[in-house]
Amino acid sequence: MNIAIADDIDRSGLDSRTQRRRAVIGSSVGTIIEWYDFTLYGLASALVFAPLFFPGAGEFAGLMGAFAGFAVGFGARPIGGLIFAHYGDRVGRKATLLATLLMMGIATTVIGLLPTAESIGIWAPILLIVLRIFQGAGAGAEFAGAMTMASESAPARNRAFVAGFPGASVYVGMALATTAFALISLMPVEQFQAWGWRVPFIASIVIVAFALFFRLRVKETAAFESAERQGEVQRAPLAQAVRSHWRVLLAGMALFVFALPWVYVVQTFSVSYTTGTLSVDPTHALVALIVAELLTIPATLGFGRLADRIGRKPVLMGAALFGVAFAFPMFMLFTTEQTILVAIGLILGLAVIQGATIGVSAALLAELFPTRMRWSGIAISREIPAALVGGTAPLVATALVAATAGTPWLVAGYLVALSVIGVVGIACLPETLHRASVDADEGAAVGTTDESTVSV
Repeated sequence: MNIAIADDIDRSGLDSRTQRRRAVIGSSVGTIIEWYDFTLYGLASALVFAPLFFPGAGEFAGLMGAFAGFAVGFGARPIGGLIFAHYGDRVGRKATLLATLLMMGIATTVIGLLPTAESIGIWAPILLIVLRIFQGAGAGAEFAGAMTMASESAPARNRAFVAGFPGASVYVGMALATTAFALISLMPVEQFQAWGWRVPFIASIVIVAFALFFRLRVKETAAFESAERQGEVQRAPLAQAVRSHWRVLLAGMALFVFALPWVYVVQTFSVSYTTGTLSVDPTHALVALIVAELLTIPATLGFGRLADRIGRKPVLMGAALFGVAFAFPMFMLFTTEQTILVAIGLILGLAVIQGATIGVSAALLAELFPTRMRWSGIAISREIPAALVGGTAPLVATALVAATAGTPWLVAGYLVALSVIGVVGIACLPETLHRASVDADEGAAVGTTDESTVSV
């Protein structure tokens, strides 16, 4: 029997309006800590990790080592994402999301306490990378789980808007981390490198406590509990998702091959490029990035509203086509070295491309996968591209700039190529705006629903 994602009030009251609010808040605060943690590491990789954890390697080699550590976390994302997705689809959303939150928060806090290479030598970068792996493993499941919980708690009429709250929370976390680093960077360089950079990492424990408070108040979603009562929970949801929805998975991965590198090029690489290769003041660059992140929050929700009116695919396709057109102009803006023009490049790169993809993709994927394998399907679609082209984007971009004596045009071409892949993937996905439910039969053709689906 198929079940709906959400109803106004189910028999047990689990998805009442109050519970919906709690579910959205609970999923969003976990996303905030996830991206606070990841943004901190990315900014520290660009600004401080090279001399502290990879000394003696030279400026370029040290930066490559720091970005390699950034990429390692993404290598762990699909591993952690798939493991936790398995339990999220078998045990439940709430318990699994509590585990991912604690794993990320503890790893980030310990990074702030880690001795540098000057104190413990080679063990410093080794421990940094180990902690990055734990951070990545937890984060790999966190956002997919947040997308799942928010989507399952949303009514069909505004699912993209509601599911966009965890996506918007990404930029709350980013803005918090960037603001913390911008303020800390005002310190004298000696103090900043000695201890100042540690403060935002250690402060992560406060956000974790805040997130735990809200997440503990969230009950299990009605969709999962209904599937559990009716015996629809799968023993091997990952394998089932691959067998029955492989076309959707491939198209979904193509979508994220486009979307994810953009955020890491803009968020992480651009800070290093504009302040290192170019001569933009680091504080100005960080402030511009904060403005871009803050504007992406309403943009994400606005694109969600639009997707609830005109459909998921038009919004996503528009973002991918914009990526094809904007990659070269963005770097032209950067090379002016004028703060206002650099800020415009950052704002458009984040607010348009990421704002249009991060929330809308949550609703689309939730509507494509049935409850019994929803978290698994979202995790596969998102986390494999995150490891292959997301986390490696700053590393690849740095190498491409070095290969062209400081010019960014190969990086722009790289983004264009990935955006074209996104166009193809989005074109292959079905429109889901008018679907009443996503719990189509196993083996059903992509883009179809079972006739017995209950309206939401």
